[in-house]
Amino acid sequence: MYAWVIMPEHVHLLVRASGAPWSVVARAVKTQVARQGLAAIRDAGRAADRFWQHGGGFDRNVRDMTEFTKAVRYIHRNPVERGLATRPQDWQWSSVRWWMGLREGEFECDPPPGDPEAWKRWKGFV
Repeated sequence: MYAWVIMPEHVHLLVRASGAPWSVVARAVKTQVARQGLAAIRDAGRAADRFWQHGGGFDRNVRDMTEFTKAVRYIHRNPVERGLATRPQDWQWSSVRWWMGLREGEFECDPPPGDPEAWKRWKGFV
């Protein structure tokens, strides 16, 4: 996983589905998240019979570093654009702090494609 953000009614993920078709990866992720999400909702005493909205979401391929940088920035800036945070790093449910080097307690992300040391100097996170 390269980048992620959890919004109040949707999520954005930038992932590489190596070795398996995206449909298999997406089903595995969505099934696990739905199980845990529905359990948490029920544990809170609320009724829920589905977790994900109807529809399959919007998937697309990222073909080069320009598109990759644009996708990461879009993901990390989404809470700011929606008025939920002043700065991307203020939104708790995002990978932006990891990319900024604040890695304690953050979900680890993969480095950008190409140079394995690129994440140390990469500035495309916001």
